[in-house]
Amino acid sequence: MENTNRPDISARSIVILAALVTVVAALTLLWSGAPTPGSPLAQLCGALGALLLLAPLAFVIMKRSGFANNPPAWFIGHILATSLGSCLIFIHVAAGNWLTPPGLILLLMAFLVLQGSLLRAFFSRGFSLLFARSSVASGFSAPVNLDKTALQNIIDTKIRLLESIDPAADEALFSPALKHWLRKPWKSTRYLVLAEREARMVGTRASAGIGLSWSRRIHMLAALGFYLGLISHIVVVLFFAGYAAEGGPIDWWYITDWGG
Repeated sequence: MENTNRPDISARSIVILAALVTVVAALTLLWSGAPTPGSPLAQLCGALGALLLLAPLAFVIMKRSGFANNPPAWFIGHILATSLGSCLIFIHVAAGNWLTPPGLILLLMAFLVLQGSLLRAFFSRGFSLLFARSSVASGFSAPVNLDKTALQNIIDTKIRLLESIDPAADEALFSPALKHWLRKPWKSTRYLVLAEREARMVGTRASAGIGLSWSRRIHMLAALGFYLGLISHIVVVLFFAGYAAEGGPIDWWYITDWGG
């Protein structure tokens, strides 16, 4: 039989971790003896922090690829790595100027930590009810003006489309995974659009409320912005060190000093 002893992390633990990150962030503002971002210690903290902050990306890839035998364990690793990585990043930037473009990356990181903690600690129950779309306890009811014929057409179209994407999948449970996006991106996009239209027609997102219906999308968009900013920051300080130094001394390890 399949092992059902799945690991989990309590809401209390998540709140404690979020509070720890907040305390570290507050202390960095008061830490007068903090190392400058370009010092060996601060640069080491930045490098280790950036590596740890790749854990959420690895979690998404493993979850969407279907290769993860235990997604909850990956999720726990994502939380722990994000918490520790955020603390290291705050140490990295403690003595730096936060009112700069990299400061926006820092704000996105702080937003992701706080929003993700709130979602998991206080709104996870609402997400579980959202998936039970026919549950009376969740307060779900079909819209009065629901066009059942149009809804059936969407479902039939999804079924036909799914046969060319993944013939062994069940339309009621299917969501495009990484392999589907890589092999058939256009059909996966069409399927996702149809699923969104179906959700709007039956009022799934409306029954969840604005907070739940948009929270995951906002989290993913903020994460995308953070990773793009993080990559840009790494490229600039390593390859365009002269530009990053703004004419001053380059007091960190770099590869080229283009832009000086």
